[in-house]
Amino acid sequence: MKKNLSILLSIMMIVGILLTACAPKATEAPAAATEAPAAAAPAEDTTVSMVPAKPGAPFDIKGKTVCYIIPSLANPFLNGVATSVTEKFKADGVVVNVYGADEGGLNQQFDQIENCISMKSDFMYVMAAGEFDPLVPAVEQAKKAGIMVMGVPPLRLEPFDAIMHTSQKEDGQKVAKMACDYINAVYPDAADGSVETAIIGGASSSVGMNLRHQGYLTFTEICPKGKLVIDMDIPTDSIPAGQAAAENALTAHPNIKVFIGQSTAHAQGIANAIKALPNVNAAEYGVFAGDMDPSMIPVVTSCEDPYKGFVAIGGTSLDQATYDQVKKMLQGVEHPNIINDVLEPITCDFSTLK
Repeated sequence: MKKNLSILLSIMMIVGILLTACAPKATEAPAAATEAPAAAAPAEDTTVSMVPAKPGAPFDIKGKTVCYIIPSLANPFLNGVATSVTEKFKADGVVVNVYGADEGGLNQQFDQIENCISMKSDFMYVMAAGEFDPLVPAVEQAKKAGIMVMGVPPLRLEPFDAIMHTSQKEDGQKVAKMACDYINAVYPDAADGSVETAIIGGASSSVGMNLRHQGYLTFTEICPKGKLVIDMDIPTDSIPAGQAAAENALTAHPNIKVFIGQSTAHAQGIANAIKALPNVNAAEYGVFAGDMDPSMIPVVTSCEDPYKGFVAIGGTSLDQATYDQVKKMLQGVEHPNIINDVLEPITCDFSTLK
């Protein structure tokens, strides 16, 4: 009997943990969360070494195939880069097959890597839909099959041939500063702690996004006029998810004027929610994101939309940097094993909003 009860209690505990982990989280008192001891930052590989050219390089790359694996085809930033890279390689006679993991996440990506191995692809570009650890066995299989693999953006170089590295915490800090600069410009006479602000992110989705979220939280330290009233953790990175989260946030806190979003997809959704408000004045709202969709640059810099700033990871030419790196690796010429992404803030001119 005791054994059966013990088993039952164990099952109930596991179910409880799983339900807690899967539920969307909205923190109403973010300041309390920042009082807890900060977790140790994970080790990151950032020191660049040059990989020497292979004998006989440069190789002819016409007819080569690249598997380009990203978390989501619905993400405008990721899909935009993938489309541009595909077009650039078309001129070289290289076929780029783009795969999204919109339906199955990491499990789907594991299968995609195995399929690319079966297809005898020459190169794989892999951006994990979460943590990279579950994909490492598949990446190692690909390397044993003689396929070069570039990881984007893991914290560590191994087991990849090369990685594109993003300092996610720095990214988050730059977004926090943009949001604060906006508040200081548009609400110069606001009392301290009076401009309500929301974070809509995905801190629990990966180590990288957790680091970006840590950067977002520096908003509470650098922006006296701001007041962080809600910190939402949503697992889905899409425009509809961002819009739904913003609608919920505005229902609970109608006076929110500033939103910090995890991604450009979230930011676009948040902006849609704001524009649906009655008698809205876009100048009174600022939405900021940790990455970009190149097609949104004119919208953001116009100052006519609530979406007013983002960080361009890799600058505004990430597609070119990605293409250049993959091409060098296919050609076998000298190339860096680590590319540390430039983080370029892009905003509208806040002074025009006064």
